[in-house]
Amino acid sequence: MELQALQFPIGKWTPQEQYSWDEIQAKIAILKTIPAQYKAITANLSNEDLLKQYREGSWTVRQLIHHVADMHILHYIRFKHALTEANSEAVVAKIDAWANLDEAKNAPIEFSLTLLEGTHQRWGYLLDQMSEEDFQKGYYHPIRKIYLSLNDALDMGVWHGQHHLAHLKIALGK
Repeated sequence: MELQALQFPIGKWTPQEQYSWDEIQAKIAILKTIPAQYKAITANLSNEDLLKQYREGSWTVRQLIHHVADMHILHYIRFKHALTEANSEAVVAKIDAWANLDEAKNAPIEFSLTLLEGTHQRWGYLLDQMSEEDFQKGYYHPIRKIYLSLNDALDMGVWHGQHHLAHLKIALGK
């Protein structure tokens, strides 16, 4: 598999021009399934499995799981900021530095699977309470250097979960 396909097995994320209410509802439904998908793919993994990579030099399975939990907490917080603060700016992280902390390299994956489940429960509940107008709110993303509506942010969050799930499937040969 070529490098681009390994890095972006489901393609790069790009925002849509518009999102229908039905598309938003479908994305919310997908978002709610992400923790169960991660739990299923990581069931009964050995320590050796947790050290596997989806490409040479990439993060390990363990690091990927911790990364997804970390980033989805940030995605959820970005929603809360955008809904409650004018001119909101995305909370960002030095993801490579976070993934290379001893904690991310060694902590049990159950910690992050639990965080992911709880975060998605809260995030999903928040999304269910939002109106179409709420999804027009957004925030500036200083790394991407773009303004993201919460429609875009939801789409990105779903993409992110699926993107790294694809990485796990490659690493684990599934």
